[in-house]
Order: sequence, then structure tokens, then C-alpha cells
Amino acid sequence: MKTIIPLAIALIAAAACRDDKGNYDYVTLDVVTIDTAGTGILPAYAIYRYDSLRLAPVVAVNGTRVETDPALEEILDYHWTIYSAVTSAGIASYIDTIGTRAALDTVITRPAGLWTILFTVTHRPTGIKTFARFPVQVDEIISDGWMVLYEKEGDTDAGLIVNDRVKKGVVRERLFLDLYSASNEGQRLAGPPVNILHSVAPLVTGEVLVASARDLVGVDKNSFSVTYPLEKLFWTPPVTRHVTYLGGNNTRREIVINNNQIHYANYMSAGTSRVNALGAACTGNHGQLAPWLSSYYSASFEAIAYDQTNRRFLQVAANGVTVDTLNSSDKTAFDVNNTGMEMVLSDFGRSNYEYTIARDANSHALLVSNFSTATATTARVAIAKHDMSDCPGISAVTSLAPGGLGEFIYYSAGDKLYLFKYNVTGADRLATAWTAPAGDVITCVRLQRTYYPAFAAAGILINNYSVIYIATWNDATDTGTVHQILVDPSNGAVDPATARVYTGFGRVKDMSWKWTM
Repeated sequence: MKTIIPLAIALIAAAACRDDKGNYDYVTLDVVTIDTAGTGILPAYAIYRYDSLRLAPVVAVNGTRVETDPALEEILDYHWTIYSAVTSAGIASYIDTIGTRAALDTVITRPAGLWTILFTVTHRPTGIKTFARFPVQVDEIISDGWMVLYEKEGDTDAGLIVNDRVKKGVVRERLFLDLYSASNEGQRLAGPPVNILHSVAPLVTGEVLVASARDLVGVDKNSFSVTYPLEKLFWTPPVTRHVTYLGGNNTRREIVINNNQIHYANYMSAGTSRVNALGAACTGNHGQLAPWLSSYYSASFEAIAYDQTNRRFLQVAANGVTVDTLNSSDKTAFDVNNTGMEMVLSDFGRSNYEYTIARDANSHALLVSNFSTATATTARVAIAKHDMSDCPGISAVTSLAPGGLGEFIYYSAGDKLYLFKYNVTGADRLATAWTAPAGDVITCVRLQRTYYPAFAAAGILINNYSVIYIATWNDATDTGTVHQILVDPSNGAVDPATARVYTGFGRVKDMSWKWTM
């Protein structure tokens, strides 16, 4: 039976073919080929992350190169994708489209690892696909630079500017855009931006901390991939995520305000790697805290804050867990326990003092405070108070950058950067230092400097206080731009002729220095 049945089927099929007298149209299918011979394309690539990669294979239909017959373009679709060539928990696994033309010319943003670039040519009439694969090894080369934190579509991303003004010996200027999302499967940090900080608490691992209003993460300083989600940055993660400030200080603290409560981590005796975490919320009787914590104060404190409701500076004493008033009876310049003013902006500068723009119902002032030599039991904090009521744009101030050598501050309002020399009288006291391009407004101003004195003393950060970064925003184009300009650190003069301009950011909220060791 095993022999008879197949034989019978074969005879029936033969008879059917003999009797079939139908007419058929036979179509010869187009043959699509992808050829790399003679194009200079390598069998494999090894590049640095954020390098540009160009691949231009020869696509032909029935032996005719598409580039010689434009009509052939009408029957073909091109699709370039990139995906991980290995399976690993530390490697982004999503497939990303990186090109839709016959030639690929793009910046490779994937983090270090082995990747596959797949080129697919689809023949539209038949849907038949032809493929070519290109292996690419990506290595990291994200070094010292100037970090830019910005908002895009309501969420947070970051960029990096690298040139010879930030790091010695740089011969290749680089601009990294959307660095955070590119390193984390295309996802931005949820919520609008707050602060970005390269932490010196764990000196060896030195994570970059990124805060949005809804989240706080630590990222690897070389790849910007998240290595410490919020849950790993706190001993006991807070239930409510409402971050208003992230910072560090000169004595290796990390400090955070979340849900109107102060958390800190003290690394002075905790080693050089991330073996510590942010502690429980400090207790105490205080009102609404300003979105600020001092970056420069003595080891007598764990944190210095400002109470907007009660118009006063506050302290968390060393090894303490309670927010309290400062033990200072000095009222020569102003009363630190009752300034009578609301904090607008504050940052540290010359002599490591804190420079605070404050306001009441009728006036604005610059409060100068010294927390760097104060102790928890005796504090000469209030150094000076300078009237700013006549300063142009002061009621609409958007950013502050105190000078490091000269007695001046920069502040911005609208499209203007102003220079205020607080110990000068007369016409030289106020000046317009710089004006933004037409249609732009200034959103953030920072001087190039570090809050960690050992780095400044060692010269790791060059051009300390000699470079200003002015971030502008254009509503019409939805584009953020950073202007890097040289300044005279002794008198504040800005030299527009030295400007270098970098664009493609979102609306910039914060900027700071990224280092390598």
C-alpha cells in the first residue's frame, strides 16, 4: 500500500496536467540587489559613540543601478534600523529607525556595545524585501564637558558641549544632544527639569545626578545610562515624588528637597564610591522651602535652606536630622532669622559667599551671606545688603550668576544680560552686558566653575569663572541655544566676539560642569 498510493496520486496529477489547456501569463520578477563592492564600505565598523556613520551601498534593479535611473526610485522603499547584536540586561534592546534613504548618513547615539545596522530595500509592486547587515562596535568617548539640562515636550533631557574652553587638549569640538534619552531606550526623564549635578560625593564612581520635578536618577558619567533609579538613591524612597532642588556641596554632601522636605547624604567618611544614600526627611517646623540649598558651607552643617513663609535662613546641623534656625544674633547687614524678604534666586560666588536676590512688596535687594566659615553655635552670616530696586528688569529676573573674582553679579531678564557691581556707585554700577538675538529670551545663565574646591585648586577645571554660558529660548522655533562667551573675571566685561553658539536644545533650565578623572 505504501507504494501503490503515491503511484496512483502521481498518475492522477499527470492526467490532470495533460487535460489542463488553460492560458496563463507568467511575470518575470525584478531582481533587487545590494552591493558593497567598490563602495569603501568595511566588513565591520568600530566607532566612538556620537560619531557620524555613512554607508552608501549600490542598489540595483535587474542589474541597473538606481542612481542612474531615477524612475527606479518610484518602485523601492529604503529602511535603515539599528538593534543590539547581543542579549544583555545592560544593553538597550529596542529597534530604532535611523534612515529612510538609499544612503545612510547619521550620528550613532547608542551606548557602548556591539550593534547591527540592517538595511532593508522593499520592492513596492511585490512587497519582496532584500537585506544587508553591517556590524558596528560602539565605544564611549564622553569626557569633560558642559552639561545642559532642558525641557522637551514637558519632560527632561540633557546635552553636553565639549571644547578646549572646558577641557585641556581638546582638538575636536563635539556637541551631544538628547544625551539622556539616547542612552535610555529613547525615554526622557519624566516631568520638567530641575537640576543636573556631577556629584563629588562618591569621587571614584562620580555619578551624574539628574532631577526632574517627578523623578531623580543617577547616570553613569561615561554613558549617561541610568545606573541608580530613585529607589537606589535613598535608603527609604519617598512615596511622593516632587523634587524642587538637587545639589552638592564643597564638603561632599548630596542634598535634595523633595515634597518640601530636606534629604542629605554625607560622604566625608563614607568612602569614594556610592556606598551611601540619601537619608530620611529632616524633621522640624518650617514653611514653604525655596527651591534652593546652599552649595558652599562649613562642615558644621549638613544643609542650609531658606524658609519662604517665615523669611529666614535655616540649618541642619552636622549629623543632625532637624531643620532649625541659625544661631546668629548678628544683624549688622540683615537678620538671617527674619530677612523680611522672599528669596528669588541665589548662588555662591566671590569669597565662597552666597549671593541672594530677594524682594519684598516694595523693593529688591542683594543679600550677601557667609556660610563657609560659620559654625552651628556661632555664626557671623550676614555680610552685606545692597539695594537693587533701581536695577532694570529686576522684577522679571530669570537667572543669576555671581562673579568669582570681581565684586559683581550677572542677572538676566527678557533678552538682556545685566552686570551689577554691588560695591560701585554712580553710572558704572549698572550695565547691559549682552543682548540675545531677536526673538530669543534668556532662560539660564551660569559661569564656568565648580563647587568642589579641590578641583578648582588642582586646575582640573580650566578657565574658572572666565567663561559664561547664556541659554536662550525662541518660542517661534521651539529651540534652545547656548552661547559660550569669554568674560573678564575681574570686572565682568563680556566679549561678544568670542561667542561660540550651540543650538538644538529644548528650553534650558540648568547647566553645570561634567568632569573625568
